[in-house]
Parts: sequence; C-alpha cells; structure tokens
Amino acid sequence: MIKNYLKIAWRNLVKQRLYSVITISGLAVGLAVCITILLYVAHERSYDSFHKNADRIFTSHNITQMGENRMDFQLYNAGEDIKKTQPKVDDYIGVHNHKKVIVSLPSSPAAKFEEDNLIFTGDNFFSFFSFRLLSGNAATALKDPFSVVLSKDMAKKYFGQDNPVGKTIAIRTNSSHTYHVTGVAENNPSNSSISFNFIASGSTLLKLEEYGNYRINGTTYLRLKHAADSSTVARSVQSTYKKDEKAKFALAPLIDTHLKGVFGAGATGGFLKIFPLVAALILLLALVNYMSLATAKATLRAKEVGVRKVAGASRKTIAIQFFVESALFTLLSFALAYVLFYLFKPWFLNVLQLKIDDSFLFNPKVLTLLLILLVGTIITAGSYPALVLSAFKPASTLKGKTGKSNGGVVVRKVFTTLQFTIAVALIICGITIDRQLYFFRHADTGLNRENVLIVPGRASFGENYRAFNQDVKALVGNDMVATSQRNVYDPGFNMLMLDDMVSKETNFVNYMEVDSQFMRLLNLKWKHKPATFNKADNNELFINEEAINKLHLDPNPVGTVIGTKGMSYTVGGVLKNFNSLSLATNIQPMAVAVKPDTASSWNAFGFNLYIKIKPHTNIPTFINSIKKLYDKYDAETPFNYSFLDDDFNAQYKTEDRLASIFSLFTCIAIILATLGLFGLAAFTIEQRVKEIGIRKVLGASITSINTLLSIDFLKLVVLSVIIASPIAWWAMHNWLQKFAYRIAVPWWVFIMAAAIAVITSLLTVSYNAVRAALANPVKSLRSE
Repeated sequence: MIKNYLKIAWRNLVKQRLYSVITISGLAVGLAVCITILLYVAHERSYDSFHKNADRIFTSHNITQMGENRMDFQLYNAGEDIKKTQPKVDDYIGVHNHKKVIVSLPSSPAAKFEEDNLIFTGDNFFSFFSFRLLSGNAATALKDPFSVVLSKDMAKKYFGQDNPVGKTIAIRTNSSHTYHVTGVAENNPSNSSISFNFIASGSTLLKLEEYGNYRINGTTYLRLKHAADSSTVARSVQSTYKKDEKAKFALAPLIDTHLKGVFGAGATGGFLKIFPLVAALILLLALVNYMSLATAKATLRAKEVGVRKVAGASRKTIAIQFFVESALFTLLSFALAYVLFYLFKPWFLNVLQLKIDDSFLFNPKVLTLLLILLVGTIITAGSYPALVLSAFKPASTLKGKTGKSNGGVVVRKVFTTLQFTIAVALIICGITIDRQLYFFRHADTGLNRENVLIVPGRASFGENYRAFNQDVKALVGNDMVATSQRNVYDPGFNMLMLDDMVSKETNFVNYMEVDSQFMRLLNLKWKHKPATFNKADNNELFINEEAINKLHLDPNPVGTVIGTKGMSYTVGGVLKNFNSLSLATNIQPMAVAVKPDTASSWNAFGFNLYIKIKPHTNIPTFINSIKKLYDKYDAETPFNYSFLDDDFNAQYKTEDRLASIFSLFTCIAIILATLGLFGLAAFTIEQRVKEIGIRKVLGASITSINTLLSIDFLKLVVLSVIIASPIAWWAMHNWLQKFAYRIAVPWWVFIMAAAIAVITSLLTVSYNAVRAALANPVKSLRSE
C-alpha cells in the first residue's frame, strides 16, 4: 500500500513540475536555515560539556566592588590553599594564559612566528580535564620546568610528520627560553572555553624573569566531590579568606563560562536569542508556502478524492495517502536543505568568526535535533493538507464545487498575509540595524582617526625605542609621531584607583600613559588646557570631563590633588570627553599621564607608536619603510601594524555579524514570500483562465486584467505592512536601548519596507497575470 502511495506521489510531483519546484525549494531553504541555526545553537550550548566531570568543575572568582565598578581578580595558584581547607573540594588546577608569544626552532632561529594561546598549568592537566594526549606520558608531561606539550596543529607546523617528543623549541614570552617537547595533544575542541596551542608546565612560571615572585593572574578550577556543594564551598572560602566586605568569593560552573561569563555577559548570548527566532520565522514561511500551495491544488485532486470515496476508500486511508505524499516532499526538501546547509555553512561561520569541528555534526545531540526537525516538519507539513483533502465530500467534489470553498480561500489569504508580515518586519529590522551601524561609524567621537597608523612594539625593543622613534619621524610621508603604552581602542585599559572627593569611596578609572605628542596627533580637545606638560612631575594627571563627574571634583579642578591610600596626583588639565570604547557604552572616566619621550618610559612593557600619515602618501611603500626600521631595531619580533579607524570599526564586529546575517535572512524571507505568492497567483489565475478569456473577448485590455487580478493580492500585502510595522518598531526600539548612543527608528524605513513589499508583489502577480492575459482566449474557452 505504501509503495502504491509513493508511486502516486511521484507521478503528481513530476506532473506538476512548477508547484513541485516551488514547494520543495521553498521548504528546503527554510530547513537549511533552520539546520544551520540548530547547529550553531547546539554548539554554543555544548561548551565544555565534553569533560568527564564537567558538572562538578567550577571556576573560582574574587570579585571586588569599588563604587559602580566590579573587578574579578583571579589567581593562578589559589587552588592549593582552598584544597587544604575545603574537604568538599576533590581536586584543583590553575591555568595562566599568555596570549602572544614568539616561537622558533633552535635549528632555524631566524624563522620566527607570532603565536597565541600558550597556557601554563599543573601536571594534572590531562587527568583533570578530558583533553586527549596523542603522544607522551600524561602523568609526567608537565612535571618539569620548561616542559611543553604541543597541539596537533603546532606539532605539524613546526616538526612536520616527525614525532616532536624529545625535541626542543624556543618560546619567548617577555624572555626567551628553550622548552623540551614532552607530548602532542589533540587540538582543543571548538566548543572548549580553554584554548591552547602550547601547554607549558606550571613550574616554568617561577623560572621566568617577568614573573619572579609576583602574584600570577590566571584561573583556578575546582572539581568538587558533589556539584551541589558549590554554594557551601563558596561561603566557606569567603568566611576563611575574605574579610573585606567589598571582596566576594564566587564559584561559577565551567559549562556556563562561555554563555554567561563572570558577570552574566557571555560571548554570544544575544545571537542565541535572535537567531532561533528568525530561523523559526523562516521555517514558518516555508511551511506556510507548502501548506498554502498543497491546499490550493486541492481542486486538481478533488475529483480523485471523490472517486476514491465512492469506491469505498475511508477518510483515514485518503489522509494516509496525502500524508505519505507530504512526507516524500519533505524528505526531498530535507535532502536538498542539507546540501544547501553544507554550502552555506562556511560563509555563516566565517561571518560569525566561529569554528565548529566537522565531528560535531555527528554529535548524538545534533543528530537527535536534526531527527526531531525532520519528524516535526513531516508532521506539520503533512497533517494539515491530509486533513483538508481527505475531508472533501464526494457529492461536492464530483460536481466541481470544491474550488469554491470559502474556507480554503480564507486560509490561503491568512497564509499570504502572514508570509508578507514576517518579510516586512525583517526588512524594517534589517534597515534599522544598518542605520545604527552607519551612525556608529560616522559619529564624532572626539578624536581624529584618519590616516593614523599604529605599530605595536614589545619590551624587546629596550633602549632602541628612541632611535626607532627618530628614524620614523625622518621618513617621507610622516606628519607626526606619538607614543602610548596601549592602543586607545584597547578595551583592556590599565586601571587607576582614585577616591571620590565626596563619598571617599575608591573608584576604578581608565588609565593611559602617553608622550607629549599624543593629544596633538589625535586632535584631542581641552576643556581646561595646561600651561605646559611638566615632564619632570610624574604625579601629574590629565583627566576627562567624565572623571570630574565620577570623582565629584570642582568644575575646574586644575591643581587639585586626587588619589587614594597614600598615592596622590595633581590634576594638570582637563580633556573634553572622547570615546575610547565602543559607542555602545557611555564615555568612561579617564586619567592620562604624560611620560618623558625617552626609551626608559616604554621599554618595560612595550608601546604603541602612532604615526600620522600625510595625505597623498603611498601607504604600502610607507609601511614597508617602517617595517625595515622595525626589523633593524627588533629582529626578534614579527612586524605588525593596524590603522586606528580599523581598530575603531572592529569594536562593532558583533553588530556587523548580526547585520550581515540579518540581511541574508531578510533576503531569504522575501524570496520565500515571493515564491509563495508566485505559486498562489499562478494557481489562482489558472482557476480564472476562462474568466480572463471572456473578459478579453469582450474587449478588456491587458492593463485592466492585470489590475483586476493584482488588486486582491495587493490588499493582503498592505494589510501585512500595517500588522508588521508596529511589531518591528517595538522590536527595534527595544534593541536600540542597549546602546548608549543610538538613533531613533527612522520613519522612512516603514515606507521603504512597504514599497519593497508592494513592488515585489506587483511584479510577481503581474508576471502571471500578463502571461494569462496574452494567451489566446480561443484556447482557454474551448478547453474542458
């Protein structure tokens, strides 16, 4: 019986090629989007769950509240003391991440590469976590100082197909040392919050000159005997070690690290709210397309249903037949969707700057989600048409009255209205997001970013900084040179503690060290300009207007002494507010110290050299000249550079990703809505072909026929605009509230969205209407 149903379904699919292509392709596009989003959401929610005892592993946090600021001070080696006093703690490990290092092989010291994600950790790393060690002894690989385990990719990069265990590799943090390779680990999974290319023994830290006896920042992970003990352990540690009311000890589940972060602001939480909703809407569009066209074609199958019922077929049998047909269509759509997903996935992941291991596609949870999606789509897409078509009454169908059913017409109108409501809402949202990003990039931020090149230098420059600075100044094309310890758009500012002049509470203030040319190069404006930069006075600070408000200083605080706990500074001048962070946040209080323009000011921690390039300069040639000077004074470190306006724009990468993907989703929604309207218009006009022939014989023009056939569909589109506009305004108004500097939802986006919807629908309907109007009426009137 099922075989017979499948044969009938296949014959109908081939016989009605146009409708088949529209329904299968439309449903496939919706499913492809849904599969992609499902993969993304499942991946983001699976972070760190692959560890054997993931539910019992927690990260420790020392959170200090100072005024409105919260700081998380984490120590690499805090676990040892906690384990001694907390019997509910099963084990601990510390991880210190050194982001950028220089790596070379002793056999070819001239070939140096800048790498990231060198971590220092305890010798129990491979027993505490579930990372795979491909070669080496897990118990001893990280036991001795200057031992290192390479990731699989790094082992291949530096040693090719050779086994690197037992060989040496040179790694420079701030100081250079030779490390013994003791193992090779599988690359960390893409859903791991702990990333590594090199895993060095924790005992190495005490041997490095830059650390010495300093307290080493890092993350301490605790594995509890029971996950439910986390609150008890946190309270016990708080009472044992934290006597300051402002300092709180907290434990956070490892599996929540990626999504929730320390203070509840995870990496991708916003995407996880928006993308599933959009995916659901697009899948709904595709399903509506399918069900609308399936029921619209009911008249073509009505007599078949009537004959089957007269011959004795039950409603259940007919319903099963149509359900099997829908299942076949859905399976074909799902197969095509997977092909589209496979082609679309690299672009999607590239826009999100996300990596998902291919093996994750075969994760049991992912396969289960795909199965649920397939079954759910089959049930949803098949149930409605099966119920509607199997309910036809033989007497009515054999008389040809089924097509006149008002119920079917109303349902199809509701479906069309819903499709365009979703499409119009997405158009409004997409344009608003684009306008907000345009505002970000063109707003006055209080400093001049144009033609400013930034060259970072490491501490390895040492005493060569001054000579490098002078040589860059002498280059043709250079307009001005300045130096700061950090990039102005680096979110990891140094922090300075200053007391509020009224409440006496200590506040964190962003802190920068710059040279005397920095303000002039970036064209920063003065609120209260200093007479001179007193280079000899290291206790002089230049603050911005927001710092005056934050610390409750006098309107003109020049000469005021500020500070905390024995540290005092004199306010030398006040800068007008400028945005040193994204426009999504309010301007933060800032303190700037002007340091002497000498090598001794910058050689301890490195520097950022700002170079203002003259107009009409050949920039590639100019950058190459700087590289030659850089290599002359620091051959140990690869040359890097960036432009200040690029660094500024990089702050909006999250919004850029959202805009790019939202634009794609909007286009898909429009295409799906247009496909649905095209199929429905083609069917409706096909049903009225004799009416069109009669009107043409009686003298109706092509224009009048086109207008007659388009007006009904145009009413539905206008209704969609009316419904979608307030919904989209509400969604965008709430989205914009998260930005400190924002636009209002532009009034003209509603007109533009309406125009796109109306023009698209008119073109779609008109194509079918004009084609029908141009047909020979003789053929349509004599056909039975």
